[in-house]
Amino acid sequence: MNSNDAAHWFCAKIDEIRAEAGHDAKKLEALSQDPALEREAREKFPDDPYLFAQLKNAIELELPLARRGIFLVDGPPTDEQVTELQRHTREALRFLKKSR
Repeated sequence: MNSNDAAHWFCAKIDEIRAEAGHDAKKLEALSQDPALEREAREKFPDDPYLFAQLKNAIELELPLARRGIFLVDGPPTDEQVTELQRHTREALRFLKKSR
C-alpha cells in the first residue's frame, strides 16, 4: 500500500467483505474476486497497482479457516478452534505419511 488512504481503504474493504459474507465461505471467496472491487481499487488508487491483489490475497488466506467454520468476522479463533485445527492438521499429516 502506497498511502495511508490506501491502507484505510484496504482495512475497510476487508471489514465490509467479512460482514457481507457473514458465515458463508463461498460468498467470502466470491466477494474477494468481484471485478467491481478491482475497478474501485484501480480508480481510487491508480498509483497503487497491487492494492487489489493484496486485498484479494488477504481474504484468500482466510478461506481455509472459513471452510472449517472459523470466520474472522467473529474475531480471532478461539482456543477450542485452534485445538481442532491442530488436531485436523496432525491427522492430515499422518494420512499423507501413510500414503507414501
